[in-house]
Amino acid sequence: MSQIDLIIFTSIVLLITFSLGWLAHVLVEKLYYKSERKQTNDQVTAEAFLNAESEHALIVDKLKKSDAELTNKLAQTQAELKATMDGLHIARVEIESLRENSQKTRKRKK
Repeated sequence: MSQIDLIIFTSIVLLITFSLGWLAHVLVEKLYYKSERKQTNDQVTAEAFLNAESEHALIVDKLKKSDAELTNKLAQTQAELKATMDGLHIARVEIESLRENSQKTRKRKK
């Protein structure tokens, strides 16, 4: 084997070795970053879930407060309605008794 053949053979071996090393580096980098991205996506998803959970808790608290306020207003309105209906009933009874008294006095005058 001549000196030129040895140089060409060594160059080809070094080129193949460099290519295989570069390919291995690219594969390792892609796999590493892929798992790192997945972990990052998992972290983002977890943070979003925690934020959604806290927002849900706040909304539930607001709805409970609103429900309590509306229940209180309903009870007050029902009490006012009952008082008004009782007053109306008393007024009708008084009007009826006044009519009866008025009719009795008219009959007496005649």
